[in-house]
Amino acid sequence: MTAEARGPNAFLRGLNRLFCRGWHRLPKIECELPDGPVILVGNHICGLDPLLIQASVNRPLSFLMAREYYLKMSWLRWGFDMVGAIAVSPGGANRYALREAVEVVKQGHALCIFPEGAANPPIPLHRILPGAALIARASGAAIIPFRVSGVWPFDHVSLWPSFYRRSRARVVIGTPFYLPKELPGKEGSRSDTALIRHAIKSLNRV
Repeated sequence: MTAEARGPNAFLRGLNRLFCRGWHRLPKIECELPDGPVILVGNHICGLDPLLIQASVNRPLSFLMAREYYLKMSWLRWGFDMVGAIAVSPGGANRYALREAVEVVKQGHALCIFPEGAANPPIPLHRILPGAALIARASGAAIIPFRVSGVWPFDHVSLWPSFYRRSRARVVIGTPFYLPKELPGKEGSRSDTALIRHAIKSLNRV
């Protein structure tokens, strides 16, 4: 995937906006993201979330996605590759995936991460994985929090109901921020993830 082509093209983004605004009644508001490297972080309710975030911003986004779905949905893998998705193993060794994500951000692209690590967790926003903070530290990118609401949650059985069941989707996007001076060791990791968690939770649901 070349640096110039990272993320869905204008035609695909247009189709996605029509779907999200028409079927899922997402408001016709497009957030103007700052130029340069940014990392979007937010809650994860269902498989529809990436489409909603992409429809809510003015720039193409690259996403981290679970390797399980990347491998299982082989008939869609060409599409994942075309839009620059980066497959990660939840709870596993992701050295190469993180390295690729850092490079994507350093090249000036916008990367979207769902730091809970799974859709519709038992306690929403209770656990935040360190990947987003690690990428932000390594790239120096700004972090932009967001919060999704109004969609059908993933039932952990079938991925597709949230796509075809009509919803009143809403996305709130917060103000960009940078991680403060890094603290040493595990204390620094806990501090970074706590800051990201607070930034997402502080966004009001619409």
